[in-house]
Amino acid sequence: MAEAIGGNFMPPSMALIRNLRAFRIFRLFKRIKSLNKIIVSLGKAIPGVANAFVIMVIIMCIYAILGVEFYHMTGSDGTYVTYNDNVKRGLCTGDEVELGQCSLNQTVSSETARGYTYGEEYYGTFFRALYTLFQVLTGESWSEAVARPAVFESHYDSFGPVLFYVSFIIICQIVLINVVVAVLLDKMVEEDDSEDPEKQTVAEKLSEMLSQEHAQLREIFRTWDEDNSGTISIKEWRKAVKSMGYRGPIDVLDQIFASMDKDHSGELDYAEIDRMLSPTAARERRSSTHANPKRSVKEEVVAMRAEFTDHVARLETQIAALVLELQLQRKPCGAEAPAPAHSRLAHDSDGAPTEPPPPAAPDHHHLEDDEDTTQRV
Repeated sequence: MAEAIGGNFMPPSMALIRNLRAFRIFRLFKRIKSLNKIIVSLGKAIPGVANAFVIMVIIMCIYAILGVEFYHMTGSDGTYVTYNDNVKRGLCTGDEVELGQCSLNQTVSSETARGYTYGEEYYGTFFRALYTLFQVLTGESWSEAVARPAVFESHYDSFGPVLFYVSFIIICQIVLINVVVAVLLDKMVEEDDSEDPEKQTVAEKLSEMLSQEHAQLREIFRTWDEDNSGTISIKEWRKAVKSMGYRGPIDVLDQIFASMDKDHSGELDYAEIDRMLSPTAARERRSSTHANPKRSVKEEVVAMRAEFTDHVARLETQIAALVLELQLQRKPCGAEAPAPAHSRLAHDSDGAPTEPPPPAAPDHHHLEDDEDTTQRV
């Protein structure tokens, strides 16, 4: 019904707008990754390609001005004279040339298929010359229709027209066109090498997110500090980073928190976070990260798991060493075993039992050592 209404009541000129529906095929570019990459690369290459085209247009304008100056009068009388060495071709002898019985020149018509002369049609004005050079640039019959008449009209010396056209072909068609292609390929390679979130390591993602927020770090630090204590706990740290879009393992957050907590207080102040997220530190992290090959998310998780296992093993070893040290501190070398419970009461010289001596005052130094050791465990 919509088609009928559009066909009956829409003007013919407006009905052509319906043909624009054919451009809906471009929606596929967003769905197909390879096509989308080409379109994105073309968009990024526009500045470089535009610069190359500007240089090409300038060179074409220079050659167009020279072409008008050199060739606009070529064949203006309807003919041009070309040189033929009939002596070398065996058509006549040198004596016949001297007597005027044989000519080394040949008169050829300079009229084109449209009735104009060669110079008038190809180089009569600046814009005709510019279009002629564009024809030469595309390679469309440029040698037979454009270049050879100028070469043959030069009699003995055809170096000038040859240099004109050959240099134009080398500069514009061979060099500058390839520069455009090189710019397109360079942008496509940059698109492949760009930091794809799927190819970034977990540490790179977190570092990038945090570095982007460094400019407003002072205000963000206040929002992270929910209890207004002036420091950020590990719970507040996890919540803050997750609110920025982080969806990685919690172990990574804990490790980064521990690396920023230089004083091992369990809290992060503004100076510690600013030292971690400063632009200089971010550049150092990126340079050290890009020195190593990128790993996939699976490889990153496996490596993180192995690192965590090694860290736990080292902690277990340290705990065992600390426990052994505590045991040695509580039981000095050569000390006797404690007396049994039934013999703890001492006897005086008369055999009457006496009260045991009061316990010794606790050694506060050893207690502080024990508490520090327990905290480290």
